[in-house]
Amino acid sequence: MSSSITQLIQNYFISREERFLQKKIKHAMKSYPMKPLTAGQKADVKAFYKKHIGREVPTDWHQYFYSRNGLWSEKYIPTSIYNTEILWRLNKFHFRYAYADKSTYDSVFNDINRPRTIIKNVNGYFYDCEHLLTEVEAFERCSNLEEAIIKPTIGGTWGVGVKLIQSTNGIITDTNRSVKDLFASYKQDYIVQERLEQHPDMAKLNPTSLNTIRVMSYHRGDEVVILYAVVRIGRKGQIIDNETAGGIKADIDLQTGRIKGCAMGGPTEDRMPLTDVGTPTENYPIPCLDKVLDTVKEMHLRIPYFNLIGWDMSVDKDGKPTLIEWNSAPQLSQVGHGPAFGDLTEEILDNAMGRKNTRYNGIVINYRLANF
Repeated sequence: MSSSITQLIQNYFISREERFLQKKIKHAMKSYPMKPLTAGQKADVKAFYKKHIGREVPTDWHQYFYSRNGLWSEKYIPTSIYNTEILWRLNKFHFRYAYADKSTYDSVFNDINRPRTIIKNVNGYFYDCEHLLTEVEAFERCSNLEEAIIKPTIGGTWGVGVKLIQSTNGIITDTNRSVKDLFASYKQDYIVQERLEQHPDMAKLNPTSLNTIRVMSYHRGDEVVILYAVVRIGRKGQIIDNETAGGIKADIDLQTGRIKGCAMGGPTEDRMPLTDVGTPTENYPIPCLDKVLDTVKEMHLRIPYFNLIGWDMSVDKDGKPTLIEWNSAPQLSQVGHGPAFGDLTEEILDNAMGRKNTRYNGIVINYRLANF
């Protein structure tokens, strides 16, 4: 197949995904009052993207972010462009699952503080941190748990499958089902960890959830730079802080280590000066932020196939930065933070567009095989 036909196939799939994402933002814009953009603002967006990616982009995303947070910039990254043109030029698409498998953290980040692994299932085999276990041994280790978290290790997104469990004599306390039945419901590729006791200052934001710091890092030459950090806060009674569970997020000033202004909730919610438990967000100190950011920089250098990574970090009761998980396809927190790439936007866009788009290689290969 000629390179021109290959490019046509890639363009088709890019265009199809962009249209799908455009429909999503059009729907989201109906949920919140939109501020109109001036002709000048629209012209600035089109000129900016024409220069850096070679074509104009829809201004809907800019209007949505601007309407939600009141911060105007032509440097917002439209999600439709980010997902199709930017992310998988910066990151190697075909490495994402192997490296992002949470069962590998015990090896890749063995010296980094993490919630203790009780058992994990890897491709149907049971392990602790290092050693192979029999099925009976895995059941026994989970038969009497005070508080633990079970979650998928591959493909889990938006907190789906994350559960708090307690067990007595092999029976899960709140459901009265057996540990064996619980494991069977996950089939394979999952992990059971001790529930992390978070830093008191993180718990004050919402005590029932593990509140995390989403750090976006960028591998820039021989260094790793932090693009932004936002704190993600669960809602009252929830155990996770994900937006799909109603979680809120607030931007962190990287210089002071404190929350800037109000938290932001879902598409229909206004700015929130208080968390659900009444804690004011304005100027709230995030504990040990410098240590968290240094840890992120150190970890990022171990994964050179991904130039852009989203890290979910917490701080334990002793003030140690704690890795919860990392994301090879991180969504951008532009409602909470503003333009994701900040002062490096032009540089990152130019870098990305100078690389091959790895997202659609597999699609083209499959098309070739199907039509061989």
